[in-house]
Amino acid sequence: MLIIENTCRNPADNLTLEKNLCSLGCEIFMIWQNASSVIAGRFTDIESNVNLEYAHANNIPVVRRHSGGGAVYHDLGNVNYTFIMKDNKRLTLEYFSRIIINILNDIGINAALEFTRNDIKADGRKISGNAQYHHEGMILHHGTLLFDSDLSVIPEVLKHSGEVANIKPLLKYDMTIQEFMQTLRRRIHDSFQG
Repeated sequence: MLIIENTCRNPADNLTLEKNLCSLGCEIFMIWQNASSVIAGRFTDIESNVNLEYAHANNIPVVRRHSGGGAVYHDLGNVNYTFIMKDNKRLTLEYFSRIIINILNDIGINAALEFTRNDIKADGRKISGNAQYHHEGMILHHGTLLFDSDLSVIPEVLKHSGEVANIKPLLKYDMTIQEFMQTLRRRIHDSFQG
């Protein structure tokens, strides 16, 4: 599996890159971040889910992704990850979520999957949203990880945000976002190459 750390922060470019990588036909794990933005699912009714007035007033672009699911907020305190693999029946949303949950559990986060919304939660609060789609014999699964995001923006820009939490204050020891991303990369590398 090819491991990519994408340093682009432009949400539209990053979502286009995901789709282009999916067309290559090789297995990839990408870790990336977006500048402040709202990323809406393919079929999300944006007006019903996003406070567009707040988004425009605060220069928060709203970008539609190729996968389903609802709208999520990204900023540089959030870490995004993407798995691209050859499609088969075992590669469910639960399969990919369990990989991330195991990593979170190993660093001291009591994480669990909530099947009704495809969220990963810790202590009953959402720390990760997940979605996926199929493209040309490949499956693309991507998710968010609220590490140290500005949580005050989420209920302002999203109309149905629910209760969310950052990972950083739940850790038993201090970790920077760069160290967190390095841990994800290393664990994914070890799981798929080892």
